[in-house]
Amino acid sequence: MFTDLPSPLSHDLAWLIIVPKRVEFCQPSFHFGERVKFCQGQGKDRSWETGRITGMKFSQQETWIYFVELDKDSPLSICGVQELFAKENELKLVRDSSSLRERIRFNQQWFHTKRAAAMLGISEEQLRKLRRNELFKSNYHYRDTSIPGAGRPYWQWHVERCAEALEASPKKCRTIKGKR
Repeated sequence: MFTDLPSPLSHDLAWLIIVPKRVEFCQPSFHFGERVKFCQGQGKDRSWETGRITGMKFSQQETWIYFVELDKDSPLSICGVQELFAKENELKLVRDSSSLRERIRFNQQWFHTKRAAAMLGISEEQLRKLRRNELFKSNYHYRDTSIPGAGRPYWQWHVERCAEALEASPKKCRTIKGKR
């Protein structure tokens, strides 16, 4: 018997993530190992179940389907059900100390256009204009993270560096703002 091997539901496994080559692809809302809750049943028979994300797949309907390992004290787990499938819109995040989300957010330096513009206090279009007018340098202030062959850029911005560039050249920014 191989007692040293991890169980199939162990959280010490490595994951292979395959990204489909489609424009409609979207990032998942939940990460591996995060605790989630979801509602089982309807009406008076409704009960909240909790568990951890152990797998996910991008479905044909262009939504994420998650594999959720139920908590050991779950009524379904007691009945022998250990893992369920759940759609993204059925899940809610349960914050806990082992959540990867907080560590990712703390170290995050690159943000998508909408969030970066809000953090910088300018509009998304203004941010794009500043890039086109070469105030920002490629792969230093911004980078294209789109899937190869997608045909449309998906920009991320290093907000701290962009803020420094905006402070260093306010004259150029005012000139660009004035153009319509």
